[in-house]
Amino acid sequence: MLLTTWTLALLAGSLTYRAPSEWESVQSSSSMRLAEWKLAAASGDLEEARVIIFYFGKGGGGGVEANLERWYGQFEQTDGKTSKEKAVVRTMKVGALGVTRADLGGTYVAEVRPGGGERHNKPNFRMIAAIVEGGDGPWFIRLLGPKGTVARWEKTFDLFLQSIAVSP
Repeated sequence: MLLTTWTLALLAGSLTYRAPSEWESVQSSSSMRLAEWKLAAASGDLEEARVIIFYFGKGGGGGVEANLERWYGQFEQTDGKTSKEKAVVRTMKVGALGVTRADLGGTYVAEVRPGGGERHNKPNFRMIAAIVEGGDGPWFIRLLGPKGTVARWEKTFDLFLQSIAVSP
């Protein structure tokens, strides 16, 4: 899906991006969530997807490998493989920023609240997450939802990632 309307926003730490007008901005539930959007569910899915930008301060939030390992632990597989084996991870440059993009699916079993013990149990979920390094980063950007809905919004999410920059 190609987008014709974009909204420019400025975030703490001088990160800028263009968010598609088709994404519905929602109030973030945490100060660590700099921005959050709800994305309409694909036909057949009962739930929408969410895109969230997390920021824990300059240099905060842990390194790339630690976050990848955490994300792998948020999914279980039914075929005996590990989430690490199933994940598709690639690195790229977006302007001067380094971006690590991870794509994985399965049953989403992350904690409902960090340290709370209660876990989600959402089969056929998918997450595309990116770690953006540079400037005052890192920033963590996550698209999460039912597999079909994430597939519906994947190209738009990748356009969003390509729009990210650090303003001088």
